[in-house]
Amino acid sequence: MNKKGEVKKKRKKISPENFLKQFSQRSSGFKILSSEITTSQLSDAMRKVTGQNGVLVGVKPVKNSFKIIGKATTVKTSANDWGTVIKGIYESQKGDILVISCDRDDPAVWGEMASTSAQNQGLLGTIVYGAIRDVKGIKELDYPVFSRAVIPNAGKPLAEGEINISVICGRTIVDPGDLIMGDECGIVCVPEKIIDEVFEETYKILDNEKDILMHLKNGKSFLDILKIK
Repeated sequence: MNKKGEVKKKRKKISPENFLKQFSQRSSGFKILSSEITTSQLSDAMRKVTGQNGVLVGVKPVKNSFKIIGKATTVKTSANDWGTVIKGIYESQKGDILVISCDRDDPAVWGEMASTSAQNQGLLGTIVYGAIRDVKGIKELDYPVFSRAVIPNAGKPLAEGEINISVICGRTIVDPGDLIMGDECGIVCVPEKIIDEVFEETYKILDNEKDILMHLKNGKSFLDILKIK
């Protein structure tokens, strides 16, 4: 409760059925989530619900202002094969986030031209569990790209990988249709089947953090708030 006798308003549930509608770039749901909820809170909620944090370890944005949330289209490829990545762009739906899992961080599978193509197709962003290049051009495009590494050399357009299958990014498995959220802290993946449950927990965490911050600003000890002796 916010005040005595005042019950917090119930938030709309975010089920797989209304996923695309709620997380389209222009929806109010997108604006609320992108302005309030962070990957830190989402990761805490994932750990509470599943015991796993959902983090794609080591993946960071090329520009800290990038913040994305949407449905995953997945690509599995070798670092030497950027051709599969280009195919993945054109097999994605408008509003999707392309998640690319590579076998290593050298060479790069993504750059300015791929970003331009993805932006033209209406993708919300690209996550590379591997390496990218052309950082200056990507920043100028203002197309959200997240990666583990940056390197200048690229491989070949072999197109020998796979699209829309389960991919492994460190300790986290990403399936097509999973929810992906990214901000300056990194990337979190939420399995499609538990989106509703995880976001319900995320909102609880958000509300609890707001209460704690209010007490801290009023001079209360963090030790006392957490009841640490």
